[in-house]
Amino acid sequence: MVRTCYRLRVPVPAPPARKRMRGLWLVVPPLLATLASLIGAVFPGGSLYVWSYAFLFWLIAAGCWGVLLYLPGRRRHAVVAVAPVLAVVTCGAVAADLPIRVAFAVSEPALSDYVSSLPLHPESMTLGDAEAGLGVDWVGVFPVGRAVRHEGSSNLSVIGAGGWLEFCGLTYATGDGKIRSSSVDHLSGRWYVTCDDF
Repeated sequence: MVRTCYRLRVPVPAPPARKRMRGLWLVVPPLLATLASLIGAVFPGGSLYVWSYAFLFWLIAAGCWGVLLYLPGRRRHAVVAVAPVLAVVTCGAVAADLPIRVAFAVSEPALSDYVSSLPLHPESMTLGDAEAGLGVDWVGVFPVGRAVRHEGSSNLSVIGAGGWLEFCGLTYATGDGKIRSSSVDHLSGRWYVTCDDF
């Protein structure tokens, strides 16, 4: 006679710390979306390239949030509130121009020194005619591709800045003359965010 032994499988509850960690993977997409949105807003005029990644992360975050709301046991978790709270905080920070203002405040001494070190060019010379080369100069947190200093202003073109069919940068106005750009927004003191359409 053969004896058969059956094991009784009793579910063992997960430790509390492990249970809490299980839902944290849902926090990653909104955190990445927030980070990409804030980095995109650091560039003068925004960065369409970085914001396209932010949009993708926000879509993934919305999908994860929808799945989280669909699961009956997860609706009361604190993780459910993370994505909407991060979305509201990010929209408020970007609407108030906080990312570029903080980045500019950190970089202003370096930007002022950089502008004063530029050689003076005639007013008829355009930004593309200046001999700034094809390299990138990191001035503070801004990647400056081209820079030219005229009698009344200095223009710094920031690589990756701008939206669809526009190129943006920073302008330091030393004179009382009007800045010639498609759009001009005051940043701080004599500094302006300028954008030119292609």
